Amino acid sequence: MSERIAVGVDAGGTSTVAAMSRDGAYESSAREGPANPSSVGVPAAVETIATAVRELVGDVDPAALFVAVAGAGRVHVRDAFEAALRAAFPETPALAVEDDTRVALRAALPQGPGVVLIAGTGSVAFGENGEVRARVGGAGYLAGDEGSAFAIGMAAVRLLLRAYDGRGRADETTALAARVLDAHDRDALLDALYGAPLDVAKIASMAPSIIAFAGKGNRASTKIVQGAAQELGDLVRAAVRQCGLTDASPAVVFAGGLLRENSLLTFLLETRVGNEVPGANVVRLRDEPARAALRFAEALA
Repeated sequence: MSERIAVGVDAGGTSTVAAMSRDGAYESSAREGPANPSSVGVPAAVETIATAVRELVGDVDPAALFVAVAGAGRVHVRDAFEAALRAAFPETPALAVEDDTRVALRAALPQGPGVVLIAGTGSVAFGENGEVRARVGGAGYLAGDEGSAFAIGMAAVRLLLRAYDGRGRADETTALAARVLDAHDRDALLDALYGAPLDVAKIASMAPSIIAFAGKGNRASTKIVQGAAQELGDLVRAAVRQCGLTDASPAVVFAGGLLRENSLLTFLLETRVGNEVPGANVVRLRDEPARAALRFAEALA
């Protein structure tokens, strides 16, 4: 009897993680670069995902493949992913692609009503209450992703431009932006932003340092973090309301790189959620989302 190999993939704006099990027993994982179609496009995202899967399975197509990908909430994006992955793994009988939000929710809350807030490179909230589902935010770095790592990084970039224009004060926050973008004058900053495709991941990479600066009392960074907490809290509140959970003391899952560790951002956000969603039970997602995707793959198999 042949072995049953299942692979689950969590593909986001910062990294792509694939996890594999053999006959129901977890075996190994692989990590690749970003695979958010909004940032890199569907073909490049699929190539990254396929590379991560092939690291685990070699030349053998898995029996089941479940891919949770940021941006797959749009039907045409999900369909394009499924078609490309079926071409890449033609011998895989069970294959599914889904938006990453529900997987993150069920990674921390296997069943029942609840809301998940994902804050990493981008930001989005997703709620589920029986048959009612709500997705709030997640509009991408151009039109949305409020409170995300990218939004936090861009706030520092804007402060740097103001400092170069003489409209603001230079400090460690602006120095960080200048260093990361290698932009030590106004022209170099504009070239970094407009002279080539915008490097979303590089700008987002500033967020942990900005949050750390805020924790030490830097005024500019603190203001940025306060704004991010306000925006992220708005996402949660809207998802809770749309799912009819306002008075239900719902579970609210914090997921994504920005919310993994305690910080001024998580403190402000938890305080806001507690004030605006009575009885909310905040849960931190500790499990790797790829492992939750793997459980979905095993169910497919």
